[in-house]
Amino acid sequence: MLGRTHLAIGLATTAAVITNPHVLPEALITAGISSLIPDIDEEHSLIRRKIDIIPGLPLGFPLLLIADYFLWHYKYLSLLAAILFAVYTGFAYFTKHRGFTHSSIGFITFIIILALSDKMLLIPAIIGYGMHLIADLMTNAGIELLYPLKRRFGLHLFSTGSIIDQSIGLIELFIFFIILYQNFTGMRIPFRTFTRL
Repeated sequence: MLGRTHLAIGLATTAAVITNPHVLPEALITAGISSLIPDIDEEHSLIRRKIDIIPGLPLGFPLLLIADYFLWHYKYLSLLAAILFAVYTGFAYFTKHRGFTHSSIGFITFIIILALSDKMLLIPAIIGYGMHLIADLMTNAGIELLYPLKRRFGLHLFSTGSIIDQSIGLIELFIFFIILYQNFTGMRIPFRTFTRL
């Protein structure tokens, strides 16, 4: 799926699950990043275009290692979590797309990193990353869920970038804003409102 579709799905699901407006902003940031992280293995992905300063050069990799060091130095990450993050980033940057980062072992490694650090962010991270894997399971390309085994799993429902992919992204974005509105205003929008349109 497209990065923006993954982002919309992660945000909408998180907003539906975490309804406390006091913790929702942090949860949405965490879920948003987590929903893009699996595609760090793809040079042209949304997240890589944001962190690789020069297209075609994996400059985001040393930047992430520097960020990892500072997160450990300022006690946001434990030493074990920082080491795991460095290993995760290394695998993510230098393995093929939809391999390690899209596998159960990649998912578990990412969740352990957060579990060893800030448990408050664990639920939105699980939602963001987990929804990314579920969404990519629906595509024709599938994912290597049991990496390092090469077998890909998928439902083969549509292609990445197709009109279905883009439509899912728009629908999820619409749902996200409706849920966000409800969470912050306490108002419930009745279904009848949409049936009149």
